[in-house]
Amino acid sequence: MENPGTHCFKVRMTVGPVDGGLGTLGISMPVWTPGSYLVREFARNVLSIRASDARGKDLAVEKVSKCRWLVGAGSSERVEVEYTVYAFAFSVNTSYLDTEHAIINGASVFLYAEGFEKNPVIVHLAPYSGWKTVSTGMERMGEDWTFVAADYDILVDSPIEMGNLHVHQFHAMEARHEVSIFAQKAIDEESLVSDIRKIVESTVPIFGDVPYRRYVFLVDFAGEGWGGLEHLNSTHCIGSYYWLEPPEEYRSFLTLFSHEFFHTWNVKRMRPVALGPFDYSGENYTKSLWISEGITSYYEAVILRRAGILPVPEYLEELVDNINPVRSLPSGRAQSPEESSFDSWVRLYRQDENSPNVSPSYYRQGAVMGMLLDLQIRHASDNAKSLDDVMRRVYRETYIADGRGFTDEQFRKACSDASGGQTEATFDAHVSGRMEVDWDRYLGYAGLRLVQKATPSRDEGFLGIRLKAGPSLTVATRLTESPAEMADLSAGDEILATDGLRTDAQRLPFYIANRKPGTEVELTIVRAGMLKNVRVILGPRPNFEYRIVKKEAASEEEKQTFALWAIENWSEPLLYRDHRISPVRQRVLDYV
Repeated sequence: MENPGTHCFKVRMTVGPVDGGLGTLGISMPVWTPGSYLVREFARNVLSIRASDARGKDLAVEKVSKCRWLVGAGSSERVEVEYTVYAFAFSVNTSYLDTEHAIINGASVFLYAEGFEKNPVIVHLAPYSGWKTVSTGMERMGEDWTFVAADYDILVDSPIEMGNLHVHQFHAMEARHEVSIFAQKAIDEESLVSDIRKIVESTVPIFGDVPYRRYVFLVDFAGEGWGGLEHLNSTHCIGSYYWLEPPEEYRSFLTLFSHEFFHTWNVKRMRPVALGPFDYSGENYTKSLWISEGITSYYEAVILRRAGILPVPEYLEELVDNINPVRSLPSGRAQSPEESSFDSWVRLYRQDENSPNVSPSYYRQGAVMGMLLDLQIRHASDNAKSLDDVMRRVYRETYIADGRGFTDEQFRKACSDASGGQTEATFDAHVSGRMEVDWDRYLGYAGLRLVQKATPSRDEGFLGIRLKAGPSLTVATRLTESPAEMADLSAGDEILATDGLRTDAQRLPFYIANRKPGTEVELTIVRAGMLKNVRVILGPRPNFEYRIVKKEAASEEEKQTFALWAIENWSEPLLYRDHRISPVRQRVLDYV
């Protein structure tokens, strides 16, 4: 990292020594990183590569595929491969280098030598001058900047951050935890660390096992970016300063940490059979991401509620944030959770203008299924069991027993056994199938029901489009069977005027909403550089957003389920408080 302004890492990989010589050595760069199911083609950032033997003699290097090279090592017992990697993508899936700090996501920087994937790896870091801190889940090996990984999988699963970081430590559940923070403006680090500790202490009891001696939270703050990625004994989380206030936004931001920490068990250890051992050269398909990611998304709010961080109304709002798109968008009926899981590699991380119509998120679908299964199991067992029991059982039967992954059938059976068979129909209808959920049935187990958050006037007109952010009014998305689709208004069209009146981002929603359904509106648009007039017959505005409220008459059993599930007495009033949403927080239902 001697010249971080170039955003390039200079890497030297030594393979061997091996008695008898290495022959022809294959070396490869992964095309994806575990936890993020998209082929990212990391090899495109390898700018140069050369190899030499133990005496420094150059060896022939031939690129034979997009991510693989062959080194003619012959009788040489040791090979040194030197290469340069461009790293200027600030995310949890990629690597980044500038004069302030460096982030190494192993899959995007470290080549692997074929046949040596299970060998121990020693990593020596040469940081930029002036950097004093390094944080990683790998174990140190004597010197401050030297680390060891048991094999290549552990190396790739141990992100590294360097710079002048603020590192906090605490002991909880008989293990050491580090919170390493990179922030270029002052934040309340003590409160953040305290809340992360509460998350740790509220998560471990679900599984009843601490599978690590040390855990590292790498926390980066940026202007706009956000996201998280789980690792075996660490996580890398990126947050925006905009998430830190008001308190409601900060508490919602904490779901990032509860989500990624829950993955310590669900994914990194309790995993679908297809997700390990990894094939770094291509896609690893599974129908179970709705369990691995989606049920984790359900627990992210559950954990914060149990930790006393989320008040009940905000807890229910976090759950409804997953219900809204599943209930309201066409994509919620386009694929089952199993189908959207399997198609992750070509859909979720490749959003386009038609995604809201055809590509549901298995994160949100799985979060909804987690809630439904949890409530159903509690109801069927008279509150003797919950989804916790299912997660704990599958974890123990697979990872604890022999380290193997779980099957779809195994998870389904664990739910069925906990519910006395009642979840079987739920799996058929809503996990494998695409049937509409009877929301009030499942919520009713806890004395709750689903209502419209704010009932739109039936006299309010609707186009069925979503606009791109920016100075022009450009259509980003058009909903299936909407007035816009019927009129052939398309994604990419720029709207200039309505009924001959110049419009903008404020005037367009106002104008459309104040026209009755059935009204014809003429839109002046630009398509492919040409002016065009499009006539649209407005429809009624659908109900997009919902809210969970208490039933007017709940049974004692339902009240007890609510008290155990929401951790609050039924008699406490459910008082919602609306607040302004952070500009960084994702909004999925802003349609005109």
